[in-house]
Amino acid sequence: MLACKLAALVNLHPAQSQAPLPPKITITAEQAWLRRTPSLVAGNTLPVFKGQFYDVIGRTADSTWWQLAVPDAGKSTGTWLLADLGALYSGDLKAAPVVSAPLKPSPTATTARRSAPFPAWIPRITPKQRAIWQNSVRAGKGLNLFTVAGDCNSQPSVYLRRLASGQFDASTLEPRLQAITQRFAPSFGRVSLAAQGGFGSHAMMDPTWADGALCGTTMGPFECELWVSRASIVFISLGTQEQYTWRDFEKHYRPIIEHALSEGVLPVLMTKADDIETLAGAPSGYINNVIRRLAGEYDVPLLDFWAATRDLPNNGLIDEGDKDFHLSYAGLDRKILVTLQTLAAIAGK
Repeated sequence: MLACKLAALVNLHPAQSQAPLPPKITITAEQAWLRRTPSLVAGNTLPVFKGQFYDVIGRTADSTWWQLAVPDAGKSTGTWLLADLGALYSGDLKAAPVVSAPLKPSPTATTARRSAPFPAWIPRITPKQRAIWQNSVRAGKGLNLFTVAGDCNSQPSVYLRRLASGQFDASTLEPRLQAITQRFAPSFGRVSLAAQGGFGSHAMMDPTWADGALCGTTMGPFECELWVSRASIVFISLGTQEQYTWRDFEKHYRPIIEHALSEGVLPVLMTKADDIETLAGAPSGYINNVIRRLAGEYDVPLLDFWAATRDLPNNGLIDEGDKDFHLSYAGLDRKILVTLQTLAAIAGK
């Protein structure tokens, strides 16, 4: 009888089931901006910083964007973060509800036709070059994927991730470049295995410089990046690190072009804003002239970044005395802009 009474008392106060805690993420980028909607061309709203933690209260269906719970954020303020800029700290991201947020509409074809021609330093893409890009799908590449091989001026934090994080505001771009940004969106948050401070052309095909865990013992950073990224286009932005080895630049640079073509990937050769090799006895413009010549020899696109930076203060470089080679913020912004313009040219926009 006593047991029955106790059971009845327990049933009067059943255990309250607790709602599962929302998944929590931490910001991994040094700094990023939240967006109004889950799009790289949406406007910026609030800044977030590395090491901060936020609950995820929504996500896109493919989980490439997270909607964060931000204290004191107004209801009309977008709090969307590109997933590449954070990492899961606790919980299960699948527990966050899928939110259908309105995306910024793509420009119409009529709008695109009104766009002004690109500057002279943007490559004029030939039918042969465009065919390499279009046919890359036969080699398992993605037509919406591109990557970069480069040195300190091409590391993710100072190049493509500046757009991904909102430091370069793509919402102000002309419509055709916004459309290109959306088309190639998966590539802007990527960390290239072939872009790192200290990298030169000599390192690209050398397994010593590659991540052995991802690339094994036979692939260099360039080979590995093309394999892992599935990119159909690769921007090759090298030469600054060859200040003292400029005589060997061409012999190391040629195999990079040839490997990209052999893999069905369209290489875009990019000149550099500096002329630092002249301090070590090289003729003026030596490395850039090699790049220009090889672009013509292999019939691949040439993005003449040297020409693109001549109108910028100090030619787009930080004033470092007699050894200017790091890009300034103006130079970094220009590099992103000409990259988008080149992608648009390749896509025929």
